[in-house]
Order: sequence, then C-alpha cells, then structure tokens
Amino acid sequence: MKNIFDAQFSWWNLLLIALFLLGFYFVLQFAKRILSKVNVFGKYQETVKIFIHHTLLVYEILALLLLSGVFVGINPLLHGSLVAVVLVGGFSHIKNYFSGIIIQYDDSIQLGKRLKTPKAHGVISSIERLGLKLRTNKGVQFINHSKLVSEGYTLLSGQEVGGFYQLNIRPTTPDEKKDYATELLDILVMTPYLDWNHQPKITVSKDLNKPIKVKVVVQEESHLHDLVELIEEGGFSCQFS
Repeated sequence: MKNIFDAQFSWWNLLLIALFLLGFYFVLQFAKRILSKVNVFGKYQETVKIFIHHTLLVYEILALLLLSGVFVGINPLLHGSLVAVVLVGGFSHIKNYFSGIIIQYDDSIQLGKRLKTPKAHGVISSIERLGLKLRTNKGVQFINHSKLVSEGYTLLSGQEVGGFYQLNIRPTTPDEKKDYATELLDILVMTPYLDWNHQPKITVSKDLNKPIKVKVVVQEESHLHDLVELIEEGGFSCQFS
C-alpha cells in the first residue's frame, strides 16, 4: 500500500495536463472572440455566447483545482505546505476571485450599465477578475467583487451614460447575403472616435426587420454625432439611445 506522502504524479504529468488544459482554454477563448464578431448560430447566437462565457468561468476554477491537485501529488508534504501557504496568504484575493465568478454569472452586469452600491454610484467601465471599475462623478472607482456580494448592488435602468451608447442600425438596402457585422466592424475600425479599451459589441438579428445593435464607447460625447454620420455614409441608418 502506498504511503499518502509518496509521489502520485510526476512533473511530466503536470506539464502534459497543463498543456491540454491551456489548449482547451484557448479554444474556448477563440470561440468566444469569433462569436462576438460573426453570427454563426443565428437566433441562438446569444444563447451560445452566454453558454461559452459561463463555461469559461467554471472551467478556470476546475483547471486550477486540477493543476493544484497534481502539483500536490508530485510531493504531497512539500507542495501541500506551499499550497496551504498560498491559500492562507492570498485568501482575500481568492475570495474576490470566487465572488467574481458569482458576479459574472449575472448576465445583466455588462459594460455601460449603471450600478449603485451603498458607497458608490456610476457606470461600469471595466469588469476584471478581482473587481470592477465604476466611472463616477469623482472619477474611476475600483470595487472588489467580494464587497459587491456582501454589501449588495442595484442595477439602474435608463439611458447609458459616461461615453457608453447603444446604436440601433439598419441597412438602407437589406440583403440577407451580406455580412453586416463585418461591414460595420470595418467602418468602426477606421473611426478615430471610439475608445478601443472597450471593444464594440455587435449583435445582428437573423430577422432583417430588427435593427443591428452595436454597443460602443466614444472618447468624447461630441464625437457621437460624427460617428453616426460616418455609419450613415457607409449605407446604414443609425439612431442612438
């Protein structure tokens, strides 16, 4: 019978498992990026995108747990002690990370949404692993995820502010054969008005009677009308909200 302190895995096992997990992670990330630019699944596009987003959140946790288990199995006594030290020393960050998983499972929390907490009120400008950034009247404020979970938050309805806008776009001459997502992205890439720290989100409906929805961040409010004119010059009608 093997002693519990005997090696269960080798460094070679850890390397192979890490490469496999990393490869599959990149496949999921690539699929997520492609689906944000190209409508592949028609009316099911948004459902598939949400599924991949949620899968990535769970996958990261499972991959870390698996790698940690194999790492401990190489030298249970030494590596187990190291993992325990990391868990104790980084407890607050780990707590924030897991709280972030819970927060990001709420699909209503998106860039440009107005969010209110007991101590802050503003527009979500960035969602990160350990917290999110709110653009408030006093500047940009970072709020960690564990505080959001423990103190609670409210998503406010109404027009998106702080440079975030949703454009409702329609082609002047609808054509089912055209790839409007690519056409619009080509137009947006050429414009100097956008804040490219936040990638435009383009949602194209299979029903051409429905508008194409594009979420963008403009560098200055005065640029919005220039952006609308540029899009209209490309053969579209455009309204913002």
